[in-house]
Formats: sequence, structure tokens, C-alpha cells
Amino acid sequence: MTFEKAVRSTAAILDHFQKGLQGIREADRNRLQCADTRRLRGSVDLDEALRIVHPNASRWDYAIGIRDTLSADLVVWIEAHPASSSRHVGDVLKKLLWLREWRAREAPALDKMPARYCWVATGKISFPGTSPEARRIAQQGLRFPTRKLDLDELARPPRR
Repeated sequence: MTFEKAVRSTAAILDHFQKGLQGIREADRNRLQCADTRRLRGSVDLDEALRIVHPNASRWDYAIGIRDTLSADLVVWIEAHPASSSRHVGDVLKKLLWLREWRAREAPALDKMPARYCWVATGKISFPGTSPEARRIAQQGLRFPTRKLDLDELARPPRR
């Protein structure tokens, strides 16, 4: 299934699909890089789309579709959040738990698609990649925070 079809089959966000990276707020779009923009299938500002339906939830920020193969797309789930304190790890993991529950409950088509979970730091990163915080992040399948996310790298098949 394509990213666009999966988004359009999800009632709460179907009107929020945007081409390319247009669904990403400008400040956060500047934290992303993508040389091969032809692979971008679209994007959704989940936080904005779900603000009224889930006003008190720890909502995740964005979903971006990237062409992974000829028949399937990859969904890159991005949270733009500070990483200047170890306290932020708990905040982002809480949002990741919410995202997984929301997908299972309200977005089954998106839930079935291959996914990557990424944290884009909105400032400095105060803990090293060898810290207990980094282990907690990795255990949940979340990429270690980065200040600039390379979308081309995420779409490449993993090295063996």
C-alpha cells in the first residue's frame, strides 16, 4: 500500500496529507535533508491533525512516506523535540507509546507499513550514544536523536 492511500484511509488525518515535505512545519523541515526528493510520497503533521481529537495526548509530530520498493512505501515517524536533558527521553518515549497505540487503534493501514522511528533534536543533545538513556531509546526501536536527519539514509536497505 502507498503512504497516501494509508493516510487517506485513516479518518482522523485523511484531509491532512501533503505532497513532499509540505506537511512538516518549516522550522522542522530545515532539520531534514533529502537529495532524492522523487522518493518522497508525502507527509502529515500528526500533532496538528490530531490536536482536537486528542487534545490531552502526548501526540507524535510527523509521518513522512518514502518510496521503499516499487510496491511498498516506508513510513518515517519523526518527533522534533529537545534532547538537552535526560528527562526528555521519557517525554519522547511516552509519545512513541502513544503513537503505537494510536496506530493500532485508529490507523491500521499505517500500522501495517514498514516504519522507522526518529527523534530530531531541536537543540543540543546532552547525553552520549553510550549512555543508559541511549540504551532505553534503542530498546524501543527509536533512533538516537540527531540534529539533522538524512531521509535518503533511512530509505536505503540495511547493510549486512
